[in-house]
Amino acid sequence: MKVKNLNGTSQRTCKCGSWLKHWENFGGCIATICSVVGCENSAEVGGHVQKVGNDNKWYIIPLCKSCNNKKGQELEIYEDTILVSANVSETCGKGIGKCELDRLFNFK
Repeated sequence: MKVKNLNGTSQRTCKCGSWLKHWENFGGCIATICSVVGCENSAEVGGHVQKVGNDNKWYIIPLCKSCNNKKGQELEIYEDTILVSANVSETCGKGIGKCELDRLFNFK
């Protein structure tokens, strides 16, 4: 699957504390490696991307810092990569959700 790495998203925030944590909370997995095919670096950040094509939605995927710095470039990611919505009104901005409960009770 191809995605485009988005520019100018570093100032965006969510209630999960980091975009990588946001991906883990709403993707249901622990981020381990970068989602880019052929990259074996550890996932360090939650990168903002869009699917290449007609989808204008913003998503979060686990990326290493090197791949995340490829702003505006198309990236080939693994087909089974979970794309988590970057729209906080659909996720952690809806009120008490998984990430808020985890923080309240120190689960993660």
